[in-house]
Amino acid sequence: MAPNLTETLFALGLGDRVVGVDDYSTYPPEVRSLPRLGGVMDPNLEAIVALEPDLALLAPGEQELGNRLESLGVDTLYLPNDGLADVARTFTEVANRCGVPEEGRRLLAEWQEGLAPNPVPGSPQVLVSIGRRPGSLADVLVAGPGTFYDELLTRMGAVNVFADAPTRYPQINLEEVVARGPDVILEVRSDALPPPSMAALTRDWARLPGLPAVRDGRVSVLGGDYVVTPGPRLPRLYQEMREALLRGGDRP
Repeated sequence: MAPNLTETLFALGLGDRVVGVDDYSTYPPEVRSLPRLGGVMDPNLEAIVALEPDLALLAPGEQELGNRLESLGVDTLYLPNDGLADVARTFTEVANRCGVPEEGRRLLAEWQEGLAPNPVPGSPQVLVSIGRRPGSLADVLVAGPGTFYDELLTRMGAVNVFADAPTRYPQINLEEVVARGPDVILEVRSDALPPPSMAALTRDWARLPGLPAVRDGRVSVLGGDYVVTPGPRLPRLYQEMREALLRGGDRP
């Protein structure tokens, strides 16, 4: 009942055991033919129970659903995904619970190799924008401390300019962006956007010409479901973030 958990099951070779997924699971492509069972806010209990699952993999926020499933005899396993350690534990916990511990060790080893620390020069100061309305720089949602984005930046020797924020995903205003003066801005989007849309997102930042990231043309957009899913494909995001820091972005 979460995209990262669906992806993990398939990465462990357990795709043939998956009987249903949440509404937001899109990867791998095989999941598109599976029954859709709602989301965190609107799970379809009746549809889930009709599939007669042995085990429900849930995010921590799905406790109410889990309680109802357990009362109906369905085992549950809650798996947080806030940071990299959570993701790593998910691989081994799911694999052990499903009787394929060796696959869990394999997946974890490959994943850790893909996320090996690999610093970029200069320790750039980076802002990671994870949500805003296109055409506006008001109320930008950014990655703060304890997020997997923050941890990935640390592994590449970069500095998250909002690492001292009071919450993991704070909403900030333009004054705060200017005060932090990021060297690089990374926009992450859940959809693989066409080039004109990516260029438009980049141009939005041109209204802050004095910002180092804008002045030096170091604004980049990373789009795709893998950039917002803390699961097996994080090494791909890590590599693309690192490449963006090395090459800079497109000048707004």
